[in-house]
Amino acid sequence: MTPPVTDDCWLRYEEVTDERRHEAYRTYCANAYVSVGAPELGAVRDELRRGLGEILGRTPHLWQHPPRSADGFLAVGTPEEMQVIHDSVVVDAVDALADGGFHVKATEWEGANVLVVTASTDRGLVYGTFHLLRHLSLGRPLDGLDVFEEPATADRFVDHWDNPFRRSVERGYAGLSLFDVETLPNVDERYVEYARLLASVGVDGLVVNNVNTEIPDRPSANDAMSELGGWRLLEPRYLEKLAALASVFRRYGIRLALSVNFGAPERLGGLDTADPNDEAVERWWAEKATEVYEYVPDFAGFLVKADSEGQPGPYDYDADHVDGANVLARALEPHGGRVWWRAFVYGSHSDRAVQQHETFEPLDGAFHDNVTVQVKNGPIDFQPREPVSPVFGQMPETDLALELQITGEYTGQHVHACYHVPMWKEVLEFDTDPEGHGRRVADLLTEAGSGLAGVGGPGDDPNWTGHYLAQANLYGYGRLAWDPDLDTATVTDEWVRQTFGHDPEVVETVTDVMHDSWPAVVDYSTGGLGLMHMMYNGEARLENHYDPAPGEWPGYTGATADGIGRDRNARGNGYAQQYPEALAERYDDPETCPEELLLFFHHLPWDHTLDDGRTVVQTLYDNCFAGVAAARDLRDRWDSLDGRVDEQRFRHVAERFDEQVVQAERWCRTLTAFFYEHSGVPDEHGRVPADD
Repeated sequence: MTPPVTDDCWLRYEEVTDERRHEAYRTYCANAYVSVGAPELGAVRDELRRGLGEILGRTPHLWQHPPRSADGFLAVGTPEEMQVIHDSVVVDAVDALADGGFHVKATEWEGANVLVVTASTDRGLVYGTFHLLRHLSLGRPLDGLDVFEEPATADRFVDHWDNPFRRSVERGYAGLSLFDVETLPNVDERYVEYARLLASVGVDGLVVNNVNTEIPDRPSANDAMSELGGWRLLEPRYLEKLAALASVFRRYGIRLALSVNFGAPERLGGLDTADPNDEAVERWWAEKATEVYEYVPDFAGFLVKADSEGQPGPYDYDADHVDGANVLARALEPHGGRVWWRAFVYGSHSDRAVQQHETFEPLDGAFHDNVTVQVKNGPIDFQPREPVSPVFGQMPETDLALELQITGEYTGQHVHACYHVPMWKEVLEFDTDPEGHGRRVADLLTEAGSGLAGVGGPGDDPNWTGHYLAQANLYGYGRLAWDPDLDTATVTDEWVRQTFGHDPEVVETVTDVMHDSWPAVVDYSTGGLGLMHMMYNGEARLENHYDPAPGEWPGYTGATADGIGRDRNARGNGYAQQYPEALAERYDDPETCPEELLLFFHHLPWDHTLDDGRTVVQTLYDNCFAGVAAARDLRDRWDSLDGRVDEQRFRHVAERFDEQVVQAERWCRTLTAFFYEHSGVPDEHGRVPADD
């Protein structure tokens, strides 16, 4: 059932109160001449009614011709459709824009003030409209406006890990799945609201189901029901439902994709094998792809997790990942579809960090042109902080996608406030070879066939993400996927002002809270210095990744009586040597290794002295307590906004901060006791209980 209240997130569209600004906006936008030539244009007209109606305090007039009685008007369409636009822009420059690109320009036409939103594609008109509404929501001037924008990356996907038949969400912290298979093809209005949110930040693709397709969605004593795993979505009865969902998102320029099970030819097709080199298997995938496109003509493609964490894959048939990806790619190629093949493969090494580069780098250049290898930002698993995966920069002949986690699996699960944009910017700005070709991760993602994938979309919680402040991660992901060169300050300021308004004290306080939240979580949940996997894991169905339990992860903490950390260097398992020489040398020496990654690459004595004169163990103690102090400070700063933020959002976030502080204290106690238990070294400030 649809929740009674749905939050508008950053699409609040508050009325402009400045009289001069309001008059300028009214002149350009009270009348709008909007194309009606495609489904996306229906979405444009709806959004203009909604957005301009709120910003101007009155519903705009929407015309199908240039209004002659007005002082000015907004024109939205392509140069080929509208004479006013053709006369107002450089048509060749508009035609040269990448798919999704747009041009927004304030000009004059036949004596009237005209604001033009144009593009070479209908998707670009959607993005251009949202750009204009963002510009107005931020209170920016229209006079002299002349903007060309196009997406820097080809693919900008959100990967839901939703289990469609039970509506549960793996790593979901905002209620049940948005996607209710049982009620489709009836369309819930909430799908429209979600499409608006995604399109407003330039997301162009959506994977609707869990990559862990082998996991049954509905445990039951009924064997038939227990087999309803996510891979069943390839059946015709569910493709019909997918077609209804696709029709909603298509209006906003968003294509749907599916996670598929590599063993589908056996599970669904009745074959006795899923061997990618078997002709019958190749034929089955080709026929299935054709069937999918009959239901969803603009289907984006398949996302695959194979040979990892219990999922079937080409290794089951003595084949490799090129064989596995390419058989699907050949099936999708005639229809313009793409395969996103996840590089998160581990199981044959005692340290999962080693396996991805070792597996995929030798395959560079062998993948089909419509295969994108999708690589997590780090080699472990969406940790609060870890090094950038060495796969980036090491596969120049392969299309790569950067996989980021929008949801907060290891950063407080949307109970704790943790803003991911600063972490993502570190990854995007990372130089993959500082003494070689010097290409940033961001540069690698701007090539055709490359892009970004954000794991973990909203749920059916009325505020979408379970924590109002977690909305910033979805917003920030979309903005960085569109333009990886946007800086953190710009993204944050946009989100804060659109979400909470322009009160200077609110803007400053919320901005500071967001920017300080990630360092706090790193400190109290890991101790810093590159440690990771400190959380409770537990039994398979009780796994929560929320509570502290560092003792469960000896292979990651490397804690012994003589020291802590893992030797991933030349003296250890050689992981550091997977990087180009300049980086390998930097990481291999504890004197040059960045302090924030020190214990990821090195097992060091507890009394090893760092640059500031403190020992490793004392730094770990200090970081944990500093994280708690920071969490308390975040809570206090938020509490100072009482009366300046609406009661519902203020109370919700304040209560979450109360829980975050309690949990930060708990993590600190657990981790510092763990460090003391192994080191036997007391905290020099007496904060950690020691033996009598």
